[in-house]
Amino acid sequence: MKHLGKRLICGIFALCLLSTSLCTTVFARSSAYLDSYRATVTPKSGGKMVVTVDVSGVGRMTQIGATTIYIYESSDNESFTKVATYNYEDYPEMMGSGTFYYDDPVTYNGTVGYYYLASVYCYAANASGSDEKNYTTAAKQARAYVPPTT
Repeated sequence: MKHLGKRLICGIFALCLLSTSLCTTVFARSSAYLDSYRATVTPKSGGKMVVTVDVSGVGRMTQIGATTIYIYESSDNESFTKVATYNYEDYPEMMGSGTFYYDDPVTYNGTVGYYYLASVYCYAANASGSDEKNYTTAAKQARAYVPPTT
């Protein structure tokens, strides 16, 4: 009887772990069109800030990428002001097709010492419909010199 209780508890625990992992998988998908999405801002030498967009679609998409990218600037890393707007109609490199989109579609010439973040609207569409979600990056400081990566 003692072993039966241990087996029962172990079985319930295993079932809980399994159900948790299944729920995580279900909720990991962003929508019927966007599997995952993110963006980053990377400082480069001379105050340049590169925005990288990474979007994964659920299957093949006729359009996938970013519809709009807003750049915000701050001198104190607390109060940010919008300084630039990029739309895919004006910057076609912000949009592609297929299952994945990964690119550096925007480089903003910032001021050394200031902080920058981007608000990126990630998008995926196919013949059935579309979806768009916002992703805001962490703030990064513009630098005069960034050593090259190897």
